[in-house]
Amino acid sequence: MNEISILMHLLSNKIGLHQVGATEEQVLQALNITGKNRTYYFQDLLTNLSKYIEPLGLEVKYNPIDSHWFLSFDSEISDTISANPFEGKPRLAATLFCVLVCCLQNAGIGKIQDIKKLRNKKKIMEDLKELEQFGYIEILKNASQIQLTPLIGYQLNMEKLFIKMALKLKKLE
Repeated sequence: MNEISILMHLLSNKIGLHQVGATEEQVLQALNITGKNRTYYFQDLLTNLSKYIEPLGLEVKYNPIDSHWFLSFDSEISDTISANPFEGKPRLAATLFCVLVCCLQNAGIGKIQDIKKLRNKKKIMEDLKELEQFGYIEILKNASQIQLTPLIGYQLNMEKLFIKMALKLKKLE
């Protein structure tokens, strides 16, 4: 196998129910890359792979939630295909956004009480259970806290979301 074949395999490998791809360390280990320039070499490999697979409509993306690099369809194509994963249920999108905000504020674990306040709804457990069925969140054992699964990082471009939020907040100032 050459490096491109190994990279394609690692970056498209489904690890679990909500995880795809490989970390930088896993790629470097699989390719037996060591030394002080290994991070530079890793970035060079990903850049070259991206150029190589671009005509196929694929791109290399990074999931900041679980630090995995993975292969994805080009944004324009995948945005058209999966415009709304909630099939006309905007309440789920709103609840998921509140979950995202609460989890990011509290080191990855959000309190259901805080989500209720932010969402301004008394009953959100039904929404949370549906989001758990989609695989976006996990309701913890005590049922008062939740955490995000890595799946959200694969389906949502976190960088674009944060940039848009920052721009909106700047406009409001």
